[in-house]
Amino acid sequence: MLPQTLQLQSQIPVPAATSHAASDSADDAAAAERALIERKKMLAGEAYDSMQDQGLLEGRLKARHLLHAYNHHPPATYVKGMNGAEYFGPDSRWSILAELFQIPLEKMKKIAIEPPFYCDYGCNIKFKGEFYSNFGLTVLDCAEVIWGDRVIVAPNVQVYAATHSVDVAERQAGLERAYPVTVGDDCWIGGSAVLIGPCTIGNGCTVAAGAVVRGTFPDNCVIGGTPARILKKLAPPAA
Repeated sequence: MLPQTLQLQSQIPVPAATSHAASDSADDAAAAERALIERKKMLAGEAYDSMQDQGLLEGRLKARHLLHAYNHHPPATYVKGMNGAEYFGPDSRWSILAELFQIPLEKMKKIAIEPPFYCDYGCNIKFKGEFYSNFGLTVLDCAEVIWGDRVIVAPNVQVYAATHSVDVAERQAGLERAYPVTVGDDCWIGGSAVLIGPCTIGNGCTVAAGAVVRGTFPDNCVIGGTPARILKKLAPPAA
């Protein structure tokens, strides 16, 4: 006959524990499905909940940890004959943003961003080729933010793909929206300019310092003002 303690242990309701595990698994699956739905809404410009969705919360917090590491990484030490890639730091520094943007390290080495740099997710920021930003770039990439090749960004530029509705009821419900921002090739974005989605800037444009830009602008022009307008048409570059 089994001792009383072993008899009690043998009566533990194992099926109930299995039931709890199945319930947890179902809850996880439901949360994952909701995360996918909210992310799709976010990228489609529909009203979505950014604070109750676990997937979006996790994505933003992961980005914050990576940004903290990048913004506090010590700068490179000068070595005679160093090149541009070495100037912006060792691979340990490059790799932080490579993970944030989810791109290969070699592609990351064409993208130079002076700290401090801030964004929401990082994975929604896309680079066509070479890119340089001076200090203080902020990108709220709740929708896609696409940078063309050879783009230069001055200090303290702000890119707002995130926004809220003018409908008070929607804001009271804790919902927000996001619209994409696209900057073409060979653009120069002046200091403290603000780009607000939806926004498309054509190739070869210059955005004046302090401009507030929203809407669509053609290739080869100077954009400035609040709200921004075309100040000057430019001749296209020689082929």
